[in-house]
Amino acid sequence: MRAANTAAQLLCLALLSGLWAGAALAANTATPAARATPGTAAAPSGALTLSQAWQAALENDPTYKAAVSEREAGQTNRAIGRAALLPQVGASLARTRVRGTLESPGLGGNTVETDLRYTSGVNEIHLNQVVFNWSTFAEYRQGQARADYSLAVFDTKANDTSERLLNRYFQTLLSYENLVLSQSKLDANEKQLVAAQHHFDGGEGTITDVHEAKSRRDLARADVIQAQDRLLVARRELQEMIGSAPVVLTTLKDDFKPQPLSPGALADWQAMAMTGNAEVRTGEQGLRISTEEIDRAFGGHLPTLDIVASRRDVTSETLSTRNQDSNTTNLGIQVRLPLFSGGLTSAQVKQARHNRDRAAEELAATRERIAVEVTRHYQGVVSGAQRIAALQVAVESSQAALTATERSFEAGTRSMTDILDAQDQYYRSQLDLTQARLQYVLARLMLSGAAGTLSSSTIETASQTYFGPKQVLLDAV
Repeated sequence: MRAANTAAQLLCLALLSGLWAGAALAANTATPAARATPGTAAAPSGALTLSQAWQAALENDPTYKAAVSEREAGQTNRAIGRAALLPQVGASLARTRVRGTLESPGLGGNTVETDLRYTSGVNEIHLNQVVFNWSTFAEYRQGQARADYSLAVFDTKANDTSERLLNRYFQTLLSYENLVLSQSKLDANEKQLVAAQHHFDGGEGTITDVHEAKSRRDLARADVIQAQDRLLVARRELQEMIGSAPVVLTTLKDDFKPQPLSPGALADWQAMAMTGNAEVRTGEQGLRISTEEIDRAFGGHLPTLDIVASRRDVTSETLSTRNQDSNTTNLGIQVRLPLFSGGLTSAQVKQARHNRDRAAEELAATRERIAVEVTRHYQGVVSGAQRIAALQVAVESSQAALTATERSFEAGTRSMTDILDAQDQYYRSQLDLTQARLQYVLARLMLSGAAGTLSSSTIETASQTYFGPKQVLLDAV
């Protein structure tokens, strides 16, 4: 009886070998794209690297381009704040046509009427130069702070653009690997169904095994459809940023090796973030604007001093001076002293102080949040390297377990289900390793972003260190 069982198992193994051979033959007779090894493209051209995707995002992403326009608009605050400190020059020109009758007393008590028909003209130019105006000085400093604030906001949005691009690029790669895994599971379950049906037809299995195998095959088909949808969405999200549909991407190196951080201490990264993080700098400039607003409001209590000058050329300005021309030049100082504004100025100062306190507390909250973010990404790099090492061992162990299970099946001590479970574990460990590597690279780049050091050179270094030359053809599965 045991010999019969062993013979039946060997027959099933031979059948599976034939299926594998048939699949290989079909692959050899398929199109070049279909013949590409899963995870690599067959001699692709124009592969999109991580660095190229980032550059394309800077040129095509609408959100980033809107941030650029916002930054340029914010820089005009320097000129706006400075304008009130510069001379204010204005000119006016007026011409008035006068028609009427002038009655004046004459000799003997008679009235003399004179017909009036003349043109009155006034040409004037005037200048005002601030000498002392506390509110105007504060507005100038506010203009500088608002311009610096717009730069910090732009850096924040540029960093957000980089993070979105990195997440979408990595998600596309991960979705592709997930689709490859799902397809592999479907192929394995198809073979399990064939083996279960063969056992049942030979009297060695049960109808329950057949139904269970069919159920797993159908679920695997659903997983493939879901994986295809996720890859399609991931590609479309990446296309939104880079301006064109990605076809070939560079993927992780086969000899992927985590690199040590520089600097290596968490405290150093925290210190870098407190001075270089864009959100922290945004909060600092916001506090600066709020502080200057107190001075601007307080200026309503203080006197102002201006230099005023004017030049007037007048022709026939009044009835008494008709047919006469006059030229006057005035130069002097003007002092304004506020006496009572109904409590408006005091209320504005009080309001500005409360807003300053709010900005200070928001800045403190931002610093704490950034410190937590830096710690999370730092630990993601440190523990990520350890997890990658553990998963590399897990992949090797899963492969060894699969080989041992196949040999045990040949010896009659394991079932076909055990082989397929071992295959499934092997594929999953490979996907987990790929995901861990992508998360490691993402954590490094996000750590640089949190510290304010994420730049084109940082992304280019990561692209060359961890990606290529292997490429994936996204349409190959």
